Order: sequence, then structure tokens, then C-alpha cells
Amino acid sequence: MRPRIPRGASGPRRKAGGFTVMEVMVAVFLFALILTMIYSTWRLIFQSSQAAIRSTTDSQRARMAMRTVEDALASATMFASNPRLYFFQSDTSGQFAAVSFAADLSDSFPNSGMFGGERLRRVSFYVPPGRRDLVLEQNSLLADFEQGGEPSSVVLARDVQLFQLEFWDGQQRDFVEEWLSTNQLPVIVRVTLGFGQSRDARDPVQVVSRVVRLPTVAVPRDAQGMIGGAP
Repeated sequence: MRPRIPRGASGPRRKAGGFTVMEVMVAVFLFALILTMIYSTWRLIFQSSQAAIRSTTDSQRARMAMRTVEDALASATMFASNPRLYFFQSDTSGQFAAVSFAADLSDSFPNSGMFGGERLRRVSFYVPPGRRDLVLEQNSLLADFEQGGEPSSVVLARDVQLFQLEFWDGQQRDFVEEWLSTNQLPVIVRVTLGFGQSRDARDPVQVVSRVVRLPTVAVPRDAQGMIGGAP
């Protein structure tokens, strides 16, 4: 015979299902901690990738800028009988150097398509005041004197910290900082470009230097009209 269970009596109570508030708070805290760690790791990877891409891009742009300066100097042209159009002018007195000269440029030179096959042009390299951009400026050889057209300009490199020009002096057998003979081409030019800024804000992060030999023979007067249609 089964024992009689009094009314109102019950057996052992089962533990109610679910989590306590404390358990939920601990789980949320751990989940947030994991998300924070994942985000920090992702951000570090992203920043490292961006820095690597930026460094590679800056290095490539620095090489391209230097190559453009080299190509222009190696194509410099001088007609000593017409210094009004073919003068070689440089300014190394300021923080950044500047140079302007006539050059017989190839079709692959930047912005050549804007001049309709006119190869002989005046090119200038300089860093504008208050900026850190190396600018290439080009115009028709006669534009300053007859046409009055606006020059074509393009930024070759940004974050430029150093733009230096030095010229070979045959008498001193060394490079000098000034070139005063505007009606003559220097035999050799040393170009130095510095990019980026170090932590101590003294030296550029990347410095590129090239020595460029310029044409040393002036074009004869009777051949002047045979190059690029220039007078």
C-alpha cells in the first residue's frame, strides 16, 4: 500500500532554468573584452598596412620625382646667342632651391601632350612658399615673352623637406652652391631631395641624391631653328 502524502507537501524542488544577473553581467563583460581585443588587433593590422602602403607610395613618388628632374637636366638646351630665351637660372639662397631652364624634352615627359608636339620648353622646379610640394612648371619657350599663356604645373612629390642643388666648379674641382652664369649650362649638377620628417624634426626620413651631367656643347646659331621649332 502506497504511503499517503499529506496535502500541501511536495517533493524536492528543481532548480529554476536560466542565468542569474551576475552570470549575465560576467558574460557581457567577457564578450566586450573579446570584441575590444579583436578591434585593437584589427586596428593595429590596418594601421601597419596603411603605413606600409604609404611608405611604398612615397618612395615610388620620390624616385619618380628625382627621375623627372634628372631627365629634364639631361635634356637642357642652351643657345648662347639668345640668352633672352635660353637662360639657365637657379636660386639656392632660400630654404629650398629653385631652377629654371630650357630643355628639349621627350614625348614621355610629364604633360608633354599639352604642348602639341612642342618639345623645346622652359621647365622650372621649385617648392612654393608655405608648402612642402615639389612643383614642376612648364610653358612654351615664347609664352613669357609673346603668348602670355598660363604655365602647366604638376606636383611631383609631397612632404618635401629638402631640395638642394649643387654645381660643379671646374676651377675649384668641387661642387658649389651657386651658379651665376645664366648664359652657360653647368657641366654637372648634384640634386638632393629629402622626404618625410624624423621624430627630432631635424633630418628627412628619406634622402635621394643624384649627379646629373648636362650637355656641354652649345647649339650652333644656324641649327637653332631645327630643334622643336624654336626660334
